Amino acid sequence: NLILSPGSQSFELWKNVSVPVYLEVYFFNWTNPTDLKNPDAHLRIPKLVEMGPYVFREHRGKVILNWHEENDTVTFLQNKTWHFEPSLSAGSLEDIVTTLNAPAVAAAFASQNYPHFMKSSLAIAMKLFDTSLHVQKSVRELTFEGYEDPLLELASILPGVMLPFDKFGWFYTRNNSATYDGIFNMYTGKGNIQNFGEMAKWNYRNTSYAYQSNCSSIKGSAGEFFPPDPQKDSVSIFSTDICRTITMPFKAGVRMNGLKGYRFWSDENMLDTSPENFNTRCFCSSGKCPPKGVIDVSTCKWNVPAFVSFPHFYLADPSYRLAVKGMKPNATNHEMYIDLEQTTGIPLQVEASMQINLLVESYPEYEILKNVPSLYFPIFWFKQRARIDDSFINQLKIINDISTAGYIIFGVMIWVGLAIQTTSYFSPKKYGLTREFQPLSTCDEQKA
Repeated sequence: NLILSPGSQSFELWKNVSVPVYLEVYFFNWTNPTDLKNPDAHLRIPKLVEMGPYVFREHRGKVILNWHEENDTVTFLQNKTWHFEPSLSAGSLEDIVTTLNAPAVAAAFASQNYPHFMKSSLAIAMKLFDTSLHVQKSVRELTFEGYEDPLLELASILPGVMLPFDKFGWFYTRNNSATYDGIFNMYTGKGNIQNFGEMAKWNYRNTSYAYQSNCSSIKGSAGEFFPPDPQKDSVSIFSTDICRTITMPFKAGVRMNGLKGYRFWSDENMLDTSPENFNTRCFCSSGKCPPKGVIDVSTCKWNVPAFVSFPHFYLADPSYRLAVKGMKPNATNHEMYIDLEQTTGIPLQVEASMQINLLVESYPEYEILKNVPSLYFPIFWFKQRARIDDSFINQLKIINDISTAGYIIFGVMIWVGLAIQTTSYFSPKKYGLTREFQPLSTCDEQKA
């Protein structure tokens, strides 16, 4: 039943995920944006105040494109929808956030290799549009609704910039979209149950377009199914948000409502592409590897200077936290983990947390970015959490009970078989210790 097929029990659980999934979004409000160019280095440090969470209920459904019997895979799209949950949120979608002007920073970053006349044209456009380094937008605009920016239209005609939308918002075009995450090709487990839930291809490729060399390999779980009987070493998950695979090592055994599981978590090496780590240099798309704890996803996200870390730069190099004020990392709120049931490999609960940062650098061609300090500017962080409900727990308990009963019955059968074999092996007849008796006649029976 674990093997994925149109008629299997796992198919219905997978096609329309009934497990409650929540997305928590936290924005960093920039309280001193006008101080960034202050000659006093101490005063120009950005002061950030966390806002949120803004909680959205997430629903996932699959759109099946094809089943492939030749290699036991299925090709599908993933449709996600989000609905705001006011009762679970610490604020409303109308809350105003002062944050970095992402389209302006992205345009400046993309223009690094432009000829001088194109940079001059972009600088003139920024002045005409009265572009500022900071913007004030509502949470609604910054998340799913998006907002218009004249630089977006300009950026669409600039070489090296790939922005497939008319508005800017960190989750704009994602809600109720089956195509945003791309096209998945996943092993069904038929023929080899240890491939169950593993990625085979993404967007019809077995390599990621965002990275080169061994960093481009498509591998790991698609995120919802894992092979049964997980081992106490590590699990790998392919994330479309960063166009790469992340590996989470084993942490400890866990128990949840009577079920036993294994916890895999985010350690300090998961987001390590520092210059000292030679094996991960191919993840540094811009050619320069950031200090430990932050990864470059610019080639994954439309060639904008986006970098991913754990929230509040948890487990990252201290230099990130010293460049801004307001970071308060702690393991309880900011680590990432996944608990897998130890028999089936089905996730029991998940908490995945990541922070989006933009690289701010000085560009003398543009007035808004002239003489600014170089830093990784925290924009927002999010936590995706899910936990199986009681009905699902009961189903897993039944599976485990059946499995346990199977072992008991198997053991009893072995002992019965051994007992029968032993009786046969030590029978007196086998060693000539008995006589052959003829049947008694009727007369003999009466005498007897």
